Amino acid sequence: MIESSMNLSCFWYCLDRDAYGFAVRPQHVQRYREYSRIYKEEEEERSDRWKDFLQRQSESAQLSDTGLHTEENNATNGDESSNKKPDQNEQIWSHIRPSLRVIEDMMNARVRKKIDLVKACNEEDSEEEFYDLERSESDPAQNVLSSDGLNNRTAYIESSVPWKEELECLVQGGVPMALRGELWQAFVGVKARHIPKYYQNLLDSDTNNDNSKTSTTTPVCLSEKWKGQIEKDLPRTFPGHPALDGDGRNALRRLLTAYARHNPLVGYCQAMNFFAGLLLLLMPEENAFWALLGILDDYFEGYYSEEMIESQVDQLVFEELVRERFPKLVNHLDYLGVQVAWVSGPWFLSIFMNMLPWESVLRVWDVLLFHGNRVMLFRTALALMELYGPALVTTKDAGDAITLLQSLAGSTFDSSQLVLTACMGYHNVNESRLKVLRNKHRPTVKAALEERLKGLRMLCGSKEDKVDHTGEKMSNGELSRMNSESSNGDEPYLGVSTDAEIDSASDLQEQILCLKNELCLVLEEKRSSTLRAEELEIALMEMVKQDNRRQLSAKVEQLERDVAELQQALACKQEQENAMLQVLMRVEQEQRATEDARVYAEQDAAAQRYAVNMLQEKYEAATSSLAEMEERLVMAESMLEATLQYQSGQHKAPSSPRTNQEPLQDTRARKVSLLSRPFGLGWLDKNKEKLAEDTNGHQMGEVSLGL
Repeated sequence: MIESSMNLSCFWYCLDRDAYGFAVRPQHVQRYREYSRIYKEEEEERSDRWKDFLQRQSESAQLSDTGLHTEENNATNGDESSNKKPDQNEQIWSHIRPSLRVIEDMMNARVRKKIDLVKACNEEDSEEEFYDLERSESDPAQNVLSSDGLNNRTAYIESSVPWKEELECLVQGGVPMALRGELWQAFVGVKARHIPKYYQNLLDSDTNNDNSKTSTTTPVCLSEKWKGQIEKDLPRTFPGHPALDGDGRNALRRLLTAYARHNPLVGYCQAMNFFAGLLLLLMPEENAFWALLGILDDYFEGYYSEEMIESQVDQLVFEELVRERFPKLVNHLDYLGVQVAWVSGPWFLSIFMNMLPWESVLRVWDVLLFHGNRVMLFRTALALMELYGPALVTTKDAGDAITLLQSLAGSTFDSSQLVLTACMGYHNVNESRLKVLRNKHRPTVKAALEERLKGLRMLCGSKEDKVDHTGEKMSNGELSRMNSESSNGDEPYLGVSTDAEIDSASDLQEQILCLKNELCLVLEEKRSSTLRAEELEIALMEMVKQDNRRQLSAKVEQLERDVAELQQALACKQEQENAMLQVLMRVEQEQRATEDARVYAEQDAAAQRYAVNMLQEKYEAATSSLAEMEERLVMAESMLEATLQYQSGQHKAPSSPRTNQEPLQDTRARKVSLLSRPFGLGWLDKNKEKLAEDTNGHQMGEVSLGL
């Protein structure tokens, strides 16, 4: 189940990378870019808070811990001087900065107390029981002693640190990138776990084989086994990451090899390469080894052993918590035939690596390493169920439910919301409650394991039936001794101790050795077949997922093309609408100009009509005055003629015709002069000329209006 989740990272090498150098899934690139600005602001804020906190702690520690730091520095210098002979030690091991010594001292005290307690509890036990996880877990009294004793011994440490709550709030708010590697070392207690030259001795294969307490054949087989798996997983570890080049791969190989030799019962398990690779990115090589040792041997003890008892127990505990908090969701998953462990199993085994965005993964690791237990695993998983449970209820198929939850979990870029929901919303999920639930479900897991072991013993019994009846009892006794031999590897085969059966002992020993070899081969073949079947099943699931991704990618691309076409058509329509609007605006402007011209023309025509009316009235007045003047003229002429006739009648005298004619002409001349003087004939001519001019002007005005 781990390999299916880890192989997904192999497809991300050609995509954008985040601030840590990790690849971002193609479907999440756009959303990561949206959150990158938020990450930057949060990083600046938490850096300021941590800087202020460390400054205050350094100032308070300078007065009270001067002697203690001096002693530790002297011891450290002594260790460094003893390790200064090989140059490689200086490159792969380093101490954290002095400003973090206060936090390191508190965490180292916690680790030392736990180490001392484990040593005290195992003083009376053999070294076999110390490494045999199954025996140590099956002893409830020892578990109670370890938990209660550890709490009692470390109680004074918790009470003597007044700023622990503030530190916990800072850790929940996130650790700055510049301090994350060193703070992780302090949280895990790397300094307290460090043993000089131990890492180099593990890398020395000859020294490791000489100091090995197991048989001479078993380590070789195991080393060949996990070495091949390590070489297979090296290229899969963060492919394309700039820090894991040739030298980085070699350091990762050495780190995984050293741990496999340190803990041969676990050796190497898939997902360890990602843990080791992440630690190498944040700290030197040997520091990363001791941090990995603390995480796997302390925090996740029994998780990656061959039986994986603790992992199975935690899955049952988590399922009970989910059923308690989300009954509707669990009922729906049961209806679909989906087990909670199918989803939570990869989360727990990979510690959310390659399951969440890297910002969220690192934030979860900050809190997990600070607490020193697996409580944060349960809280984070419950927070994910709370966030995405409503979406899961809408699914109608088991595959759709698992795929949807994996997709939604992979898009959890809001790391602050996730950590806040996990720490504040599920504060009641603590270590004491988890211990009670683990003790409740551990017998169930062990019973299932015993059933499997009984099946193996029955298989061994069927093989022993081939031995004749005389050596049957002895072979059964030797088989039980052989089983203890294969589990512990401490005692050689002793043979038969009875004097009566000395003669047949060698033959029976040869038969038992043959059966033993045959049984080992059968068990190894069965295990290899099981692993191969699991790998094929995982590969088939990956192929199905890839096909689904390809189909979804094709649909997404088709939808994107359709959207692009619709956007292009919409843009064309918008351009047409803009052109029509511009035409309409121009027509409207022209209409307004025409309307203004019409109004101005009407106003001008009204003014001209008014002027014509005025001129017409003046013309009529002038005509009437002229008629009156003509009437006066006629009356004046008639009066003048009458006057002249009267005068001519009085002065009439006989004369010749010539003389008579001259007076008549003179009379007419005087008449004309008289008419011209008193009645103003010149004024009459002037009025006629003015009237003619007004008439011409009026006609020209009418012509212009007509035009």
